[in-house]
Amino acid sequence: MRRGILTGRRRRSEGASIDIAPLIDMVFILLIFYIVSTSFVQDAGVAIDRPRSSSAQPVSSRYLPVAITKSGSVHVAGQQVSAEDVSAVRQALDNADVSRVIIQADKGVPTGLLLEVYDTCMEAGAKSVDVAAIAE
Repeated sequence: MRRGILTGRRRRSEGASIDIAPLIDMVFILLIFYIVSTSFVQDAGVAIDRPRSSSAQPVSSRYLPVAITKSGSVHVAGQQVSAEDVSAVRQALDNADVSRVIIQADKGVPTGLLLEVYDTCMEAGAKSVDVAAIAE
């Protein structure tokens, strides 16, 4: 007979182990899911108090952000430019490889300046120019 049976002692079995390979696989799958499903918000890089609108819709495609601050300064892709600088907008459109522009104008910006920036973006080759607003 075996010695463990007579003495009442049993051999200690090896400790339970957890295979973490499936856990690591699952974490990577979740990480990929979150990266693919996340929409990245493009911001103009300056503080803007956008107007509110009941017809505002979220943007899902890529675009070039153009910001107009309350003081009247115009920022294209984070760089301050003049309102009539067509070449700066054209270069930013080419660098970003997009054809859509979204103007993020402060609600205190004069309409004349907004239209001047709109015309500049169209002259630079933008296929679509929209004005950003906060949905109500």
